Amino acid sequence: MLPLAAAAIRVLVQPSVKLGLEIWPSPFAAALIGYVVSSAIVLSAARLQSGRFVAKAPARSLLWFAGVGLCNGLAVLLMYAALANGAVTLVSPLVATYPLVTVAGSVLLFGRLHGGSRLAFAVILTVSGVVLLLAG
Repeated sequence: MLPLAAAAIRVLVQPSVKLGLEIWPSPFAAALIGYVVSSAIVLSAARLQSGRFVAKAPARSLLWFAGVGLCNGLAVLLMYAALANGAVTLVSPLVATYPLVTVAGSVLLFGRLHGGSRLAFAVILTVSGVVLLLAG
């Protein structure tokens, strides 16, 4: 049931955000509200699990964590800006291509690519799905 529940939540998020942006058309506010709620949940879960709000981590790990957080925050802000200005049926398939950007970033950052034919099949499937959704 967990994968089905996660998929259902994933499907409902973008249309829900679009409705919220019609009421209050501010991508900045939407991103801020989303991050405040997410942070409160993560910090509360950490507190319940370990008795502390923040776990100790090496400084290098914290830098990577901050970098990923900045990239994710920018991506969410841009997605909300796209939802504020475009249709969910256009924005959602484009957002669903994020694994392709992740693959490209991995190649640029690490200079190698793992996955072979399975990865090629996944890329073809993703691009084909987006083309089909946008075409009709």
